[in-house]
Amino acid sequence: QAASHTAQWLVEESVTPAGEHIYYSYLAENGDNVDLNGNEAGRDRSAMRYLSKVQYGNATPAADLYLWTSATPAVQWLFTLVFDYGERGVDPQVPPAFTAQNSWLARQDPFSLYNYGFEIRLHRLCRQVLMFHHFPDELGEADTLVSRLLLEYDENPILTQLCAARTLAYEGDGYRRAPVNNMMPPPPPPPMMGGNSSRPKSKWAIVEESKQIQALRYYSAQGYSVINKYLRGDDYPETQAKETLLSRDYLSTNEPSDEEFKNAMSVYINDIAEGLSSLPETDHRVVYRGLKLDKPALSDVLKEYTTIGNIIIDKAFMSTSPDKAWINDTILNIYLEKGHKGRILGDVAHFKGEAEMLFPPNTKLKIESIVNCGSQDFASQLSKLRLSDDATADTNRIKRIINMRVLNS
Repeated sequence: QAASHTAQWLVEESVTPAGEHIYYSYLAENGDNVDLNGNEAGRDRSAMRYLSKVQYGNATPAADLYLWTSATPAVQWLFTLVFDYGERGVDPQVPPAFTAQNSWLARQDPFSLYNYGFEIRLHRLCRQVLMFHHFPDELGEADTLVSRLLLEYDENPILTQLCAARTLAYEGDGYRRAPVNNMMPPPPPPPMMGGNSSRPKSKWAIVEESKQIQALRYYSAQGYSVINKYLRGDDYPETQAKETLLSRDYLSTNEPSDEEFKNAMSVYINDIAEGLSSLPETDHRVVYRGLKLDKPALSDVLKEYTTIGNIIIDKAFMSTSPDKAWINDTILNIYLEKGHKGRILGDVAHFKGEAEMLFPPNTKLKIESIVNCGSQDFASQLSKLRLSDDATADTNRIKRIINMRVLNS
């Protein structure tokens, strides 16, 4: 195609009368991971552009477009929306990095558009959309992941279809959770031709659940944030807490007295704990938890976790993984004794395919040893961890491994 012939303009920047800018970045097709043999041989795939980033929240207002003076403006953006095409890994347990870690993935069913009289070949799928905040002084890091839309596909060479879209949020310690607006289950599939449903009728049977299991299920979907902040004594959204208790029939009014609210929260938390204890015991002997402790505001917490012999009492429900360790600056290697109170959520969990062991409030943990990055035993300890699938490129983020044990008494 002739470079001087323009078929379509892609927006690169906009500005409001108040000097607020939005900046758009694109990636050009480069053929990475594309099989250039067979049907793909000889094709011109240079025309396609993929939206890569949308940056906004310029710290200093500016009346004029930045692109008038520079093709790559050096601006302090407060917010970045990243469109990822497989460069950062899609393991739900591993928070993706701001910068790309790998080359992008090729879709199995590439196709072409000919709207303008020449070929525009499409080889990519948007795998996830990431929301980053950039407040280094307040958050202790340059790029903080706050939300993630993870897209899952049924991929094949004939037709790839989107089969799931999951919204994930991240707490201050880097632990992944579903945000409060992500509770609605997908609708059941429509009947197939001939009147046969797509699954046995027994699978559609209505199962009566106890109030305690319902409380635990709601906690897993969206109640965790309010409950754990309340248990830890942190600031929590009181209005949301009252609405939760009202919707779950723990309150009869949205304007309860302080005593009524406190009692309702106590009953709700107790129901969650009872629902948890009703789940079957398992024979797991080690679980993992990743924490983000290298922040100035968490210096006291870091000291607490790095004092050998110290006993930590987690006032909130404690989420761990019996399956894989997700990457953060601190990895807790938690050993379990027979009779511990942790339970695998299984089908009660909001995300059915992800193993999670939850412990009740006031779980006691004893610090047994700390292995810091750079020490003689660090490489050996790291090799024994069951890290998540795409964590290899991120192991340099691990600053310490803390071996600890749950105390049953």
